[in-house]
Amino acid sequence: MSRIAGGNLLALQSGGPTAVLNTTLAAVIDQARQASSPVRRALGAQSGFDGLCRGEFLDLTDLSGDYLHQLKHTAGAALGTSRFAPSSDDLACAVKHLGAHDVRWVIVIGGNGSLRGAAALSKAAKDAGSDLCVVAAPKTIDNDIAGTDRCPGYASAARYVAQAVADLGADVRALPQPVSIFETMGRNVGWLGAAAALGKRDEADAPHLIYLPEKPFDVGTFIGDIDRVLSRHGWCVAVVSEGLRNAGGEAIYEIDHATQRDDCNRPLVGGVAGMLADAITRGLKIRCRSEKPGLCGRASMVHVAVQDVKDAELVGRAAVRAVIEARDGHMISLLPVNVSHAENGTSGNGNGHARDGYEVVAIAGAGAERPLPSDWFDGSPLSVGQKFIDYARPLVGPLMNHAPALSEVAAAARKMEVSVSDNAPTAAVTRNEVQRA
Repeated sequence: MSRIAGGNLLALQSGGPTAVLNTTLAAVIDQARQASSPVRRALGAQSGFDGLCRGEFLDLTDLSGDYLHQLKHTAGAALGTSRFAPSSDDLACAVKHLGAHDVRWVIVIGGNGSLRGAAALSKAAKDAGSDLCVVAAPKTIDNDIAGTDRCPGYASAARYVAQAVADLGADVRALPQPVSIFETMGRNVGWLGAAAALGKRDEADAPHLIYLPEKPFDVGTFIGDIDRVLSRHGWCVAVVSEGLRNAGGEAIYEIDHATQRDDCNRPLVGGVAGMLADAITRGLKIRCRSEKPGLCGRASMVHVAVQDVKDAELVGRAAVRAVIEARDGHMISLLPVNVSHAENGTSGNGNGHARDGYEVVAIAGAGAERPLPSDWFDGSPLSVGQKFIDYARPLVGPLMNHAPALSEVAAAARKMEVSVSDNAPTAAVTRNEVQRA
């Protein structure tokens, strides 16, 4: 079937990669190539906004179906990405390059900074008299974009954190190494750090303590908290977010050196766990390790969440539909997974696609950081309560459930007065039975 006469569509990937960033790109390409689409050619800008402003484009139209399937399950950013913040002159150049390549539609796949870039590109096009249509598809492991229930990339990174902390707890509990501090990414918000709570099955399980940027952090209080957990359990796993701040809003730790700033001139965060491990060693005179998975957590394809893949594909296809519908200056907003189609109905303004699990909303207001809601904190050592668990568990999906220690099994068996014959397996007592005992 021949294509409807139209123009070209260009996609770009911007900001930090995720495990499903390429899933969205593959969906954009495939949707743009549908027979009913007015898109003639699907293009991609190399290295995000940097390549866009330089006119460094690739033609993606004729990629094979096999390649797109492989791309869907590939970490990183196949087009390359950047944290480039374009100036007004840069954007004027971008509009000229797009016009020269007959690009009528642009899809920006990115986080908060990228959304601001998409809005700025839309305005620059209007100022230049262009009819370019720009739509944003959200992505970030930080999960901090306002105006959407969640961001593709978050669920998989959260699953990594939840499973890794549970696994770390099994290791520390076995040796035992007295204290281990696990650091999560997320910059100024605690969505990733909070996910560690999803792997906790009982009071003795890791993590014992979670600290998030939304709550002021005090090193002295932290040392006291660790000491109390040690007194109770003899070991401790604490989770700390890289962006912890004190009551005055100052970062607990950051590398503020000219060589350690990103392309947007922001100090690099990360390393707070190592600093706190030193504080524990000095303050409590015990061994303390720090763990900083860093980029491994956002790149792990083993931990990709099923819902995350669905979300990443959905925002890509929805973005293509939105630009063709001339929804300039808008973004795709995912709706909660627990809202049924019948409950969703249709979008309040009549222009969204609520029954499909998303709406199309104005970018204005997005681009601002979304912290964890204040009423999701419960004052417990894990910081977050049931509202967060109910939100995150359907996104993350099932985790590996560790068997209880054999000493606990034996103790539970004695307490339950279970008679075990010579031929019966001693590990027949389940974790639930251990907890009940």
